[in-house]
This record gives sequence, structure tokens and C-alpha cells, in this order.
Amino acid sequence: MTGTFVRAAALASALGPDLDSAVERLAGAPAAPARHTKTGGAWPYFAIPISGGDWTERAKAIARSVAGDLRRGAAIEPARWAELPCIVGSSSFSVGAWDEGGWEALEPSFEFASRLAREFGVRGPVTAVSTTCTSGLSALDIALGLIAEGEFRDVLVLGAELSNRLTVAGFAGLQLLSTTTARPCARERDGLVLGEALAAVLVSAAPFPWRIAALATGMDAASVTGPSPDGTATAKTMRAAMGRAHWESAAVDLIKLQSGGGPLTDLAEANAVRELFAPVPRAVSLKGALGHTLGASGPAELALLLASLARGRVPATWGFAERDGELGLAPSGGDAQGVRRVLFNLSGFGGSVMSLALERAS
Repeated sequence: MTGTFVRAAALASALGPDLDSAVERLAGAPAAPARHTKTGGAWPYFAIPISGGDWTERAKAIARSVAGDLRRGAAIEPARWAELPCIVGSSSFSVGAWDEGGWEALEPSFEFASRLAREFGVRGPVTAVSTTCTSGLSALDIALGLIAEGEFRDVLVLGAELSNRLTVAGFAGLQLLSTTTARPCARERDGLVLGEALAAVLVSAAPFPWRIAALATGMDAASVTGPSPDGTATAKTMRAAMGRAHWESAAVDLIKLQSGGGPLTDLAEANAVRELFAPVPRAVSLKGALGHTLGASGPAELALLLASLARGRVPATWGFAERDGELGLAPSGGDAQGVRRVLFNLSGFGGSVMSLALERAS
């Protein structure tokens, strides 16, 4: 168990330029993604509704927007804020700058992470981490270690994934993308829809409403691009997170699924969930609304989920319509009354699997 809490969070995503507007939009009717037309095709894509300047200038504008929201919610005096360490997780960092500026526009991952930290007004140590789609939760894992060792009382975690042609072209080439929309857990699901997000989560040793009870990491060696269909590694990682949190499976009130609409990856996670839970608790996937935001997905989905729960709602899973009997999962939104313990799943290319145990503080 850890003594670390979520102090504040902020998010820019396809749902809106800030977290409040995202939560409000998520409570409404599902919206179709826009189209990413820079890859020789026209793939569905969830883009942040912030524009201005070239890729780098737009990234700065997005960062300033998220930073302002986070500072308002964090309530930390300026001197302490400036000393915060910043851990940045991403699978692409500044790759999008190449689309317009070529090789000269690219910068090393650490330099991009440092620039993001400066936009947030923090001058403490900066770390850049990339573990594909789990990058943001890997950054959170580092932050938990810093707090556990007593080096810092508050740590800023950023998940960054901004539009670029390389990522979309790569997923398209692997035939992993849907041509229409994301349908997590649905019988008619046919692939992922990618998206961009910049999310910030400030974690703290001081008590706040949600405590990070445990974070477990696993590895699925079945394939570079997808999990073992039986879900063994995912089940093992979920079990490890619950064990470290001292939870029985019956204690879990809600599962935040990795599910993004991939036929095989959704099946693997469903097999893992059904192995550990009988009956299966309530479940939700956020990728039908945000898109799969890759390295940003951990902090982005964490921010959005906790903000929704704070408003008393488990969000609906956009894109889910008809249940798939083979999966046996039926995500459901509604009143969040009684949701006290949440198991939060994430996985990515290369076999990285992570599970986060979140507990509403007494």
C-alpha cells in the first residue's frame, strides 16, 4: 500500500480544452471523431480543439492551458510550485514537429520534457520516460517512488501525446485502426481510433479524496503488438495490484478497462477480468470518447475518471452498443454511489501491462 494521493488533475483532450468541459461533454451524447488526413488516408482521430501556430507553438498553447487549470486546482504556494519535480511520459514526445519542420524541428525526449515542465512553471528535476502506451503510468510509478522515499511531498506527472503522422501511419500499417469509430467491448468492434491528449496529475503525500493504494507492472511476452489471448499477464498484474492494496476481488467496485475496440486485445482483457471476478463488477472504457491516447492515456483517463466520479457519475462507455457474448462484459455508466475502490488497467506495445488500485480515502 502507498501513502500517495491524487491532489489535482487537468486535461486537454478531444472532449475539450480543459477537464471541466471534458466531464460535461462526456455526460452528453457521443460524438464522432474527426479525420486525420496527413497520412495518405482519412483515419478517424480524436484531436484537441486548440489551434494556433505550427506544431511546436500549438504544443506550447496546449501546455499553458493545462498548466493554468492544474495550478488553480492544486492550491500550492508559488515558491513550492516552482520546486516541483516533473515526470513526463510519452510514446512520441516531439515527433509531430517533424511533420512541418523536418529533422531540424525534432528535439531529444528530455529536452521536450524539460520544455513542457517550463510551460508548467516548475524548475525541479525532470525525467522523460517511454514505455509505449503505458508511459504515463510509468511516469506515475516513478513519482510514487520519489514520494515513498521522502524526497518530495508533491510530484507533477504529465502524459503527453500530440498529433503526428508517424504514429497514425504505423498503426494503420499494422491494420489496427477502425475506419469508423471506437467500439470498446462491443460485438461489432473492428479496431482502435487514436487521439491526442495532454494530461497532468499532481500526486502528494498529503491526504486528498483519492489514494493510490497500489500500482503493479507486468509483461506479456506473447507478441510485440498484442497480448496473449488468454489474458494471463493482465490477470497476473491485476491480481498483484489487488494483493498489494490488500483487496479481495469482491472489494472492487469498478474496473477502468484498457479496452479500446481492438478485437483481440479486448478479448484478452475480458478473459483476465472473468478469471478474477465472479460476478464481474461495473466496468467502463474511456477510449470511445478520448480515443487511444497512447503514452498519455494513463494520466488522461485517470484525470477524466476521477473528475467524473467527483460529480457523482460513472461515465458511459461511448461506442458500446451490443454485448459480445465471448467477452461477457457490458460496461455501464450511471450513479457513482458506492464506488469506493477502482481497478485501473493499461497495456501497450511491447507487452507492458499495468494495473492501478485507487481507493476513496476515509
